Amino acid sequence: MELTLIILASFSLIAIAELLKRKFSLPTALTRRFAHATTAIVAGIAPLFVTQTEIIVVSIVFAAILLFDRRFRMFSAIHPVERRTFGDVFLPLGVAGSALLFLPNTIAAFQFGIFVMGISDALAGVVGEKFGKHPVRIFNNTKSLEGSAVFFIATLVITIFFVTAPIHQILFIVAVLTATEFFAVYGLDNLILPILGGFLLQIFM
Repeated sequence: MELTLIILASFSLIAIAELLKRKFSLPTALTRRFAHATTAIVAGIAPLFVTQTEIIVVSIVFAAILLFDRRFRMFSAIHPVERRTFGDVFLPLGVAGSALLFLPNTIAAFQFGIFVMGISDALAGVVGEKFGKHPVRIFNNTKSLEGSAVFFIATLVITIFFVTAPIHQILFIVAVLTATEFFAVYGLDNLILPILGGFLLQIFM
C-alpha cells in the first residue's frame, strides 16, 4: 500500500507539472524544477515507508520510462528543450544509487544527499535561469554565479539541519557540494550529488 502511494505521488507531481505547463503556458525550466524538487522530496521520505529494494526498483523503472519518453515527450514539462541534458533520467538513477549505498542503515545520509540534489539544485536552477547575470560556460553548459550562491545558501541550511559538526566542517561539506554542482554538466549533478552528499554526511556526522 505504501509503495503504491509513493508511486502515485511521484506520478501525480509530474502530472501537476504537465498540467501547469499546458494550462498556464509556464516555461519548461520552471515546471521541470517544480517536478525536480517535489519528486526528490517524495524520494527523501520514501525510506520511512518502503524498503531499500522497492526504492531501487521503482527508481530504475522511472529512469527507463523517462529515457523512453525523451523521444515521445508525453511529459513535456520535465524534458528540457533549451539545452542538452539527461538530468531527468539521472535524478531517479541518483536516488537508486544512493539507496543502494546508504539504505537501510543510514537513512540520514540518503535523505541529506537527496534533499541537496532536489531542493538546493532546483532553487539554484530557478534563480540562475531567471536572475543570473554572471554566466559561466562549461562544456557547452551555462551555469551562473547567482545560481551557485543560492545553491550554497540552501545547502548550508540543509547541512546545518543534518550535521552537528564544527562550522568549518559544515562549510567544507557545503563548498564541496557547491563546486560539484557548478562543474557537473549534462545533468550529472543529479546522479553525483545524492551519493557524494551521503558520503560526506557519513564522514562528518
